[in-house]
Amino acid sequence: MSEYKRYVVKRGDWYHFQRAVPAAYKWVDRRRWVRQALKTRDYAEAVVRAGEVNRRVTAYWASLVKSGSAHSNDRYRAAIDLASVFGIEYRPFSEVIQLPAAEFVRRANILARNDPDNPAHFKAIFGTEDKPRIKMGALLAEYEKIAKDETTGKNADQMRVWRNPKKRAIANWIKVVSDCHIDEISQFHTLDFRDWWLERIEVDGLKPSTANKDLTHLNKMHRVVCKFHRIDHIKPFQDTYFSEGIEGEKYPFSRDWIKNKILPGIASMNDEARALLMIVASTGARPSEPARAPNEKFRLDADIPHLIIEPDDKVKIKTKYSKRIVPLCGSALDGARLLVGLKKRRYMAKTSSLSAAVNKYLSDHNLRETPNHSFYSLRHTFQDGLTALDVPDRMQTELMGHKFDRPVYGTGPTLEHKKTVIEKLAFYG
Repeated sequence: MSEYKRYVVKRGDWYHFQRAVPAAYKWVDRRRWVRQALKTRDYAEAVVRAGEVNRRVTAYWASLVKSGSAHSNDRYRAAIDLASVFGIEYRPFSEVIQLPAAEFVRRANILARNDPDNPAHFKAIFGTEDKPRIKMGALLAEYEKIAKDETTGKNADQMRVWRNPKKRAIANWIKVVSDCHIDEISQFHTLDFRDWWLERIEVDGLKPSTANKDLTHLNKMHRVVCKFHRIDHIKPFQDTYFSEGIEGEKYPFSRDWIKNKILPGIASMNDEARALLMIVASTGARPSEPARAPNEKFRLDADIPHLIIEPDDKVKIKTKYSKRIVPLCGSALDGARLLVGLKKRRYMAKTSSLSAAVNKYLSDHNLRETPNHSFYSLRHTFQDGLTALDVPDRMQTELMGHKFDRPVYGTGPTLEHKKTVIEKLAFYG
């Protein structure tokens, strides 16, 4: 610490930091001196604090040199560092103008004493530097620069192990949501991502803990990078984790909400998404199942119209329990007729886009019963309806595509038997 003594000067009873701007940095910092109150009367403490200020000042100079062609992220961080050098907290201009008059005047006086013609100084003091725009695809690189404590001492193989789950989480996010800017992420986006994981848990037999790893990595990287760059965010990943028991994670719509709000409110939704929502509401199918089903799987001219859910060369179903035949009644039959009449179907290969489109529509038109409700909640409503009707477990698993936990004997429920149950739960009119 002794090298910092030369930067400590005493004014009255108080110690201050004072350092001449080195010649190497004169071209980026036109001040003669850098001065900052150390806010202590104790000399030993002043030397320690001078070391801290000096580190911030030298980092600021280095960032100014780097930002001769500076990336906006570097300029923004440099503004934060410079504000700290001036002894103030960087705040966006929208907040600065709301400060008490005395604080606003204090900032103006700081500018007047520190090369007021330097635009970097004005931006740092009055918070007019543009905020960084970081996309999800760049999140890990940004996080890695910040969280050096997590990577110090790791060899190449350890770094690979450290990076891979984070890369995987980001790749999944981009595939399901988009390569959006981190300041644009809302809880609606995370619910879309959660829905995608919920379907993978049900269809592919993955564990909730696997989904939680993605959510944990994304949450931490997003939170740390936003905090470092002073980016306002609304904690979009809060309350999105899965418990080990999926049963505790259901958010079913009430039947009245579906009948009186959702179905009457989707007239302006794109035809394909509207058709698929109508099918899911009255069958309880996973959204991806009718979305991926080719037209020939919809047997609309049969005595009992139905949908055949089974794998083929284009559509893979990873659990044998998902394979089933589901009668089409009420809104499901209307939706199926609309779907097979379309000239082109965009969601057959992009079911994550389907969930995103439907959830956005529900949000934009105030059709979510609560913020936790989503497209997938329609399936939970149907499941609850089966329970309320005391439908036998074998029938429930046949309709929902779940595993039946007891030995299976016989051929199971007939299509007509299934129809008598679905007719009671389908939505009409």
